[in-house]
Amino acid sequence: MYNNIERRHFLKLLGSGLAVAAFSVPLISFAKGLTGKGGWTSKEADFYVAVDGNDDFTGTTAEHRANSKTGPFASVKRARDAVRELKKKQPNKNIVVLIRGGMYQLDETVTFGVEDSAADNFTITYAAFPGEKPVFSSGRHITGWEKAPSNTPGLPANAKGQVWQASIKDGFTTLYDEIGRLPRTRTDGFVTKKKGKKNLISFPEKMFIDWVNPNDAEVIVRPHHAWIVNILPVKSMNKSKRTATTTQDSTYAMNKLHFLPTTENAWIENVIEELNEPGNWVVDTKAGKVYLWPRNNAQAADLNANIVTPELIELFRVEGDIDETGLKDIPVKNLRFNGLTFKHGKRWTVEKDDKGLQHDWDFHDRASALVRFRGTEYCTVEHCHFTDSSSGAIRVDLHGQYNQINNNHIEKLGGAGVLIAGYGPGIKNVSHHNVVYNNHIHHIGEIYNHSQGVLLWQSGENRVANNLIHNLDYIALTISGFMTHFFDKNPKGRELCRTVRRNEIPKAKGRQYTLEEVRPYLHSVNNVLENNELHHVMEKLADGNAIYIRGAGAGNVIRRNYIHNMLGDTAMQAAIRTDGGQMDTLISENVIYKCRSQGIKLKLNNRAENNIIVDILKANHNGKPMPVTFFSLREGPMTGGSLKNNIMYSTAECDFINEQKMNGEKTQDRRGRAPANSKDADTENNIYYCSVNEKLGQDFLIKQQADGVDLNSLATNPLFVDVNNGDLRLNSNSPALKLGFKPIDMTNIGLVI
Repeated sequence: MYNNIERRHFLKLLGSGLAVAAFSVPLISFAKGLTGKGGWTSKEADFYVAVDGNDDFTGTTAEHRANSKTGPFASVKRARDAVRELKKKQPNKNIVVLIRGGMYQLDETVTFGVEDSAADNFTITYAAFPGEKPVFSSGRHITGWEKAPSNTPGLPANAKGQVWQASIKDGFTTLYDEIGRLPRTRTDGFVTKKKGKKNLISFPEKMFIDWVNPNDAEVIVRPHHAWIVNILPVKSMNKSKRTATTTQDSTYAMNKLHFLPTTENAWIENVIEELNEPGNWVVDTKAGKVYLWPRNNAQAADLNANIVTPELIELFRVEGDIDETGLKDIPVKNLRFNGLTFKHGKRWTVEKDDKGLQHDWDFHDRASALVRFRGTEYCTVEHCHFTDSSSGAIRVDLHGQYNQINNNHIEKLGGAGVLIAGYGPGIKNVSHHNVVYNNHIHHIGEIYNHSQGVLLWQSGENRVANNLIHNLDYIALTISGFMTHFFDKNPKGRELCRTVRRNEIPKAKGRQYTLEEVRPYLHSVNNVLENNELHHVMEKLADGNAIYIRGAGAGNVIRRNYIHNMLGDTAMQAAIRTDGGQMDTLISENVIYKCRSQGIKLKLNNRAENNIIVDILKANHNGKPMPVTFFSLREGPMTGGSLKNNIMYSTAECDFINEQKMNGEKTQDRRGRAPANSKDADTENNIYYCSVNEKLGQDFLIKQQADGVDLNSLATNPLFVDVNNGDLRLNSNSPALKLGFKPIDMTNIGLVI
């Protein structure tokens, strides 16, 4: 219906209609991967860098002048040093370095320190030369390819004569060609046993495990829980017992999945016996070889030019003077990166002393992204492209204030999009007031499937707005911190516990810490997630959401987000979720359309107000169809919470509000959590409507009013303009408007093109 006009123009037209409220939802997203207008426009600069430059040149011109040393530098590192010298002469100056197009091969991380800061009210910018595309890569070309002998040990029969080999000195975990990341060999998936261990995995009886070289293999496993993927190198194998030990522990014991016991949750990668189709590859460090079955004959003819393996996790790092145990850091200030492309970063692997964030979704203060800010203020990454890399795109660690991550395109990554992570719980609260705006993030978490579009951890008063995030295996946006019961756990535990600054936190007054005791140390407060468009997330994993919050402090706001087409076939998901123990969160003016299983999962005193939820889709759980619900209430009491001025519209049988059924129990689970009931919250002025069975809403409303809530709510058609085609504007005579529903202006949601 709307395919022939641009999304923004379409919304403008809808907003101008006199007969309808100023609210509009297109059926599909019309953004085309654009990340906002901008980029550097002036060709004037203090220094220039070019692939055909020379670090012995002056760096002051964009092109080399014949028979002279006047010309561009060859490296950003040399330009950085020249900027340092210029600053000594002219400290109060905006300085610009323009980087010409081409591929810049990095063999070491480009680092910036406190000495690279600009003075207050000035900036130092490293930008793409107008109209050109500088690309930074740590990909090392693998050359010397030749046909692999047919008698190569372990080579499958169908691969003989198809596979090429090259000599290598060291192993690696990812490989790229001109198209993108090449898939590594893997076995079929299997279900782990019930009583697994964190460093021991058992193989099914019928699974082939007589591999020629298991020492280069890695275990990929979802250990016990559906929300995490671990990658664990094999340390040793006991083939008679059909087990393997791993070099590092998994996050949880390698049991079958809780709640999904028949789901395959593990497989093995990097064994030559599985090299059985085009595009696959395997490393054998014992033989000193990498083996590749090219994607096609054309690729086979040009392997030396196109096959690379990344050698660096971080390509750029901006790092202040960090005092990890003290209270004062000296940040780098006022650096800007504009219009640059980063690719071919190395995959990180968990190490012994790593400190996990929630569920080990990422790790505290470690390398896991192409560009890393570690101790920065007023620094910016804008109009950059992050692609074809094995870890994440951008992270802001420890001390991070007033930084901006704007107008970037982030895609085809093994890890996360953007991570902002402060210090662990304690009195050092120096991560806040950052902005993540107008970024297009998609197809990330392709290796670590649990990786998220934007994750805020122990960081407050940030704004995450107008991002388009789609095609993720797990969560799009997360606000996370530190769950209260983890303060009482073993301080050596990897997940969360190692991050606590225990010398700064008084001992618990009783046997266990209470929320009120730890609140001062929960720094994820007053964050705003707004105007984001999220779709096709939760495509592979389970027990997740489009937007998730847990372990955060008070005052977080989730508003005016458009969440649609969450189609992953799992009942263990919701569009928005406040999880165990989370309180004091406002969820308002969101539009949820065609999402599976649950609309909003609400707990305790959190508030859901003025949201529209349309057509929650049926889901399967362990092969059985499950009921769908608009609001799922878990964990009470809900005193101080609210469910009001929400519109719920369904074209199929549904539960409008699902409350856990109690059979005389005082608590809802073994943790002693109280049941959650809408009658304990401010539940009022809602609309409940099922178009195929209007009595469903009417009966539900009778029940609610018997409980003393929803006294003014209605079970009636809210009168959308054209719900069947996704036009969810409200007609001017909509009963929702009479109940006080505030129209939602969708013209400002999603990318600002």
